[in-house]
Amino acid sequence: MPQCTLIVNVYNQAKQLDVLLESALKQTNQDFEIVVADDGSADETEAILSKWESQLEIRRVWHEDRGFYRTIILNSAAKLATSEYLIFVDGDMILHHRFIEMHLKYAHPQRVMCGWRGSKIRQDIAERIIRKEIEFPTDTAAVLWRGLKGQVIKPFRTTIIENKFLRKIMCRERHHVGGCNFAMHKKNYELCNGMDETILQYGYEDHEIGARLKNNGIEAVGIRNCANTYHLEHGKSDNPGIIDILPRIHSHKYKQCKYGLKQLDEGSTNDIFIQG
Repeated sequence: MPQCTLIVNVYNQAKQLDVLLESALKQTNQDFEIVVADDGSADETEAILSKWESQLEIRRVWHEDRGFYRTIILNSAAKLATSEYLIFVDGDMILHHRFIEMHLKYAHPQRVMCGWRGSKIRQDIAERIIRKEIEFPTDTAAVLWRGLKGQVIKPFRTTIIENKFLRKIMCRERHHVGGCNFAMHKKNYELCNGMDETILQYGYEDHEIGARLKNNGIEAVGIRNCANTYHLEHGKSDNPGIIDILPRIHSHKYKQCKYGLKQLDEGSTNDIFIQG
């Protein structure tokens, strides 16, 4: 059994996924499996996975494109995981070479570990990386140098700070789940019944599972400047999400969602996400 499962959420991001998998191959800890949670891609994702399957333990779960079904495909991926620890990332990221190592180092049975996006790679540089015109080493010196040249936004986030005192001074933590980079023990994902499958619109599906985890006594803890990622910047989505949903999410006291990994007799639902 691998130490952890890296669940990679993608939708028509084959070239970005290629870059992410290349960074997965460079991890200092290689004791992990990958499950690609594909929300209906119709691009070359399958060919990219075939390219890497001889070097990485990798599987893909896919369903037909019916819109924003991210919550459903993530639950499907979690069911395929054979390890006891789940690390979730978006498919348009480059992983620091110690990403898996640091997530496992800070894994805690009563916490969900939140890394968010980390540093951002300027869009024109990201496009060159995707086209394989240039490489992107993830060592601190190389990323800080790109930061000095304006190619990486907030390059300081590439550093790994492990000293507790220094982290308290230098790392401003946001204690909520960010869907692009978070991790927890599989038993806790199952405890809250996974993602709420009534959420079928981009918005705060990550905050929502975080609220249920909190109701179960699972604390959200930031690990920025530890489990680092680099976001391949791209054009912004036209979908602004739902900006007035947070009070509803944080007001309910449910520990599980009604429609998630399993269908339960009772639990939270967030059908407001799919109205209109």
